Amino acid sequence: MSLMDDCIELLAFWDAYAYEMKNTKASEYKMGIGEGIDQAAEMLRTYLVEYPEFVDPKVELDKFKM
Repeated sequence: MSLMDDCIELLAFWDAYAYEMKNTKASEYKMGIGEGIDQAAEMLRTYLVEYPEFVDPKVELDKFKM
């Protein structure tokens, strides 16, 4: 696996983890963790947008939504 593949996989994991933390019996603590993970993922996503082989996992899954 290349480093970019690892970064994309990490972003997908962070997105799923943040969603789980904020939407399953969310306490204030879990909401804070979820928001922090979202912020970290957005910072990494913003940095990686400059690279041509980056494919955002959120955007890739949008094509399957109805």
